Amino acid sequence: MLTGPSLKAAILALPFLVLGLPALAAEAACDGYVPAVIGGPVPGAESDTVAIRWLANANYEFAYKGKVYLFDTYFNRKARSHNVGFTAEQVNRADAVFVSHAHFDHISDVSPVAKQTKAPIIGAEITINEAIRLGVPKEQTVVAKNGDQLKFGDATIDIALARHSTIQDGLQAALGQVYAVDTRPDTPQEKTLTAYVRSLGSNDPAIIDKGTLAFAITFPGGWKAVIFGSAGPVTEGDRELARKIGPVDLAIVAYQPHAVAERQIEDTWPLIELFKPKLFLPAHHDASFGTWLDLGLEPLFLKLREEMPGTKFLAPLYRSPICVATTGAQKGEVISFKY
Repeated sequence: MLTGPSLKAAILALPFLVLGLPALAAEAACDGYVPAVIGGPVPGAESDTVAIRWLANANYEFAYKGKVYLFDTYFNRKARSHNVGFTAEQVNRADAVFVSHAHFDHISDVSPVAKQTKAPIIGAEITINEAIRLGVPKEQTVVAKNGDQLKFGDATIDIALARHSTIQDGLQAALGQVYAVDTRPDTPQEKTLTAYVRSLGSNDPAIIDKGTLAFAITFPGGWKAVIFGSAGPVTEGDRELARKIGPVDLAIVAYQPHAVAERQIEDTWPLIELFKPKLFLPAHHDASFGTWLDLGLEPLFLKLREEMPGTKFLAPLYRSPICVATTGAQKGEVISFKY
């Protein structure tokens, strides 16, 4: 019979005996709020779990087999925005960084992220030109175009030329007026900060139809995800990507900027329907202070429940780990989710 220190040692060793080391590595990555990009735990090479975190706006990280794949780089946000929980200066780990497009709220922190992680920065030509302007060394960039397939670690990345969303005249002014009526004005310091952050990106009109990419990521067991940082009309590139990889295990699709759900669903739904995911995760639905409002996801989720009952959905908080099986009978299933 074990007693005292021997019993304590046996109890502490029990998880290793029951779960095994790979399961423990995945468990650590699934049980805290520290993102992998700032040094949090990552599922090990022997684990088939992918740990996914939403890092505000359209930023997502995928941690898989000891690697970290980052989508978008906007962490040091405009004044009065919600607190992501860390800063761009803390981002020190990524094996590849994929930037949807060159608007500031997708690319503003690409330079410090590139410098600190040494990871390749992948995007459309307009995006890469902007990244270089912001200080990323040209040799650290990869220009991607419609139909390309890239390989990083165990991840295969397929590229589609997507289209950025557009809004009707007057919407942005109307939303700005909501802030003017419902909140205090910015201080001079806040105005300065917001203007600076907004300067860290491009407003080239060609971003709409030439500079916005969708990324699909496939892991060795056949698990597939597609990521849209903006939800414009379905393009031929989107359709070709769906023919190549669909249906997918996960779709991440932007849900912004229309404030009325009925109108926003018109943009987001066609992309969800095209890729028929097992799991849907939203992006870009949180407020950009003074411009966009926090958007309620319930109308979209109700439509999913009614019209695509085979698709599950989650609304994670910043940094919440969503762990998904990538192989076996549970492939595509959420095995843990920490609010």
